[in-house]
Amino acid sequence: MDLMGMQIAENRRKLKMTVLHRPGDVWRRNEISQLTIGLMTEVSQHPKHPEHLILFGHHSESALKTIIRGATFTAIQIIGLQDERLPFNPGFV
Repeated sequence: MDLMGMQIAENRRKLKMTVLHRPGDVWRRNEISQLTIGLMTEVSQHPKHPEHLILFGHHSESALKTIIRGATFTAIQIIGLQDERLPFNPGFV
């Protein structure tokens, strides 16, 4: 493996993400926009997983609830694309 490939593999192992889950509901465009702007981050979603959003970086649940007031969801912080709790590959790296 060349140096570029090694760096990409390392980035994938260390990638910090926050996974949001809203059971039985979907994320609305205005909420996604608010998160992107409020946290200055990237957001990934997948049509087969409308209940989930994956945010680039670690973000506290209190910061998320400040941005999206009144929304019901859970948030977990994970590191690495190999984490089995990821509902889909976000494609950040």
